[in-house]
Amino acid sequence: MKPTEYTEEEVRDQFLNYIREMVDEWDAANNKTTKEKLNGLAFTILAAIDGNSPDVPSFILAPFPHEDDKQYKIDNGENYYPDNNGIDVKCDIAGDLHEKFYK
Repeated sequence: MKPTEYTEEEVRDQFLNYIREMVDEWDAANNKTTKEKLNGLAFTILAAIDGNSPDVPSFILAPFPHEDDKQYKIDNGENYYPDNNGIDVKCDIAGDLHEKFYK
């Protein structure tokens, strides 16, 4: 069979399965406090998004606000998130999230 590109559903399933595995792994860490487990899980998820896991590739993580959000924020004198239409991604925050998680 000829290799093909994963579908969106397959990529989503692989990512979610990885997260489920990490939940189980951190839950089984009996020598850790609850906070240490939660921090470890968060770090592991961020590292995966950043591309530092052998099991999943890096991912783009960018804001995708509701279409009315910008004007609502402007009307209320607030800053607003950049809009992303899926083609020209602005404000991709992935890449070093796991490094910045622990300051």
